[in-house]
Amino acid sequence: MDQTKNDNKYIILFTVTIGTMLSAYLSNSVSIALPNIMQVFGFSMDSVAWVTLSYMLPYGSILPITGKLGDQFGRKRIYLTGLAIFTAATLFVGLAWNSTMLIFFRLIQGVGSGLLFPNAMALVSEAFPSSERGQALGLWGALGAAGTALGPTVGGLIIEYLDWRLLFFSVLPAAAIGLVLGSKVLVESKAHNGANKIDYIGGILLVTSLSCLLVALNQGAKEGWTSLYIMSLSSVGILFMVIFIVVERHIKKPAVDLALFKNSTFTASNLVGFLSFMTTNGGLFLLPFYLRDIQGFTALKAGIAMLPHALLLVIVSPLGGRLGNVYGARIPAALGTAIMAGALFSLRWLDESTSYSYVAAGLIIMGVGRALTMSPLSNGVMGSLPKDKLGVGSGVFNLFKNFGGSVGVAVMGSLFDARQTLHSDIYKDYINSSSQAVSFALSTLQNYFGHNGFTLGQSQSLTLNTLQEMVTRQAAIAAYEDVFLVTGILCAVGILPALFIQKTQKIKSPRSELVRDKGHAQVTIQPYDLAEVRPEKSFRENYSQH
Repeated sequence: MDQTKNDNKYIILFTVTIGTMLSAYLSNSVSIALPNIMQVFGFSMDSVAWVTLSYMLPYGSILPITGKLGDQFGRKRIYLTGLAIFTAATLFVGLAWNSTMLIFFRLIQGVGSGLLFPNAMALVSEAFPSSERGQALGLWGALGAAGTALGPTVGGLIIEYLDWRLLFFSVLPAAAIGLVLGSKVLVESKAHNGANKIDYIGGILLVTSLSCLLVALNQGAKEGWTSLYIMSLSSVGILFMVIFIVVERHIKKPAVDLALFKNSTFTASNLVGFLSFMTTNGGLFLLPFYLRDIQGFTALKAGIAMLPHALLLVIVSPLGGRLGNVYGARIPAALGTAIMAGALFSLRWLDESTSYSYVAAGLIIMGVGRALTMSPLSNGVMGSLPKDKLGVGSGVFNLFKNFGGSVGVAVMGSLFDARQTLHSDIYKDYINSSSQAVSFALSTLQNYFGHNGFTLGQSQSLTLNTLQEMVTRQAAIAAYEDVFLVTGILCAVGILPALFIQKTQKIKSPRSELVRDKGHAQVTIQPYDLAEVRPEKSFRENYSQH
């Protein structure tokens, strides 16, 4: 069986890469389609955010348990189940007949991605021997990043010249190939000792709590923070979070091991990850709207315009990893967070006359900062934990990052709407017939339309519409400035917890021998042969034999 897996290792890598690439491709191309979706279904800025959030929330929330599902029921089975759910949901997103169904099927799509992603990584790890595993996972990650880069470009091309619904239909043939290949070439594996018992109650409590809190954050400015609706959602979210904490403290195999947060490096790293993803995801969510609505970019041009961030993230990430190995996570994480904050601050000066080179520079700087932060941060989290806690620690770290990104999209979308309304009201207060400047502008516009063959009534109507568009446009520009200022400040706050990250030793084997040297007891760590690890066994079984 091992020989079969070894012979098919690159076919297995290619097969699971299909699912992860499609997931990355869609999640990054949808942002370019949001203005089109907004127009078709009549979304506002805060409500269109749920086209993104309905995918991100289930995807991030179930990550702590989906790896355990693979351990218990079989990684191949859960991966293919996730890919099948993702494929079916993608079809129905493209067919969605109203906004409610669109968001519902996006939610199901997020569940599918959450099931396939961690099990894809496990399947790649099992297919390759220890000497090739790192390279294989690097290739898998690079191909996933390629899907991220292709999303805005290929997606923009489809949106520009075809239809946004075809964005979803276009992945169905590749997904079908992935399902067929997966059923043929993937080899089933799972843990047999029951050590990976799944905390379903904790998972349900966590998803319910995060969902309620996220809706409250997104709708609070619109509905009123003291309204019954928002207060009820907040109360339910907080209550379920308290119950979740109580349950997790007393259960043997919790979805989230709260004892991990006693580790200051683990806690600080999660805070930095949360703030980094909240601010950058919030900014990247709004930027395509600015490019299309204010700068007048087409969907394709906007997609290409977003590429510098993804490209620099891919290119600089290895450097971030090397810096983390040399200096520990603290310095590169603090530096990267400061760079991201600077990039977000720089975007607050965007207006209708801003050159694209300025926007591209901001995206490049943001990509560099994110790359310098995330790789060392991941290594810092893993290096601060004992080996038997690496799996659950990784799940918690991914949960914090993904929920931070969801909060960023929810809050920044809502904040943009609120600030645009405020600025619009302020500008309208200045526009009155007693103002000489306003009277002159109205007269000039009306004369312009009159000279172009419009009747007096038509000229007056067109003049008022033009003035309203100018007010809305300027209010939007002012709102973008406000939101990017907030994201920059919040990102800068992340520098503080980054300074509390301690330098950790490179994780080594638990196998040790006591060596006596000049009368002093000294513990030396011997290299652990990963080739001895049996994928079919649990983590605990593999190490207990040593």
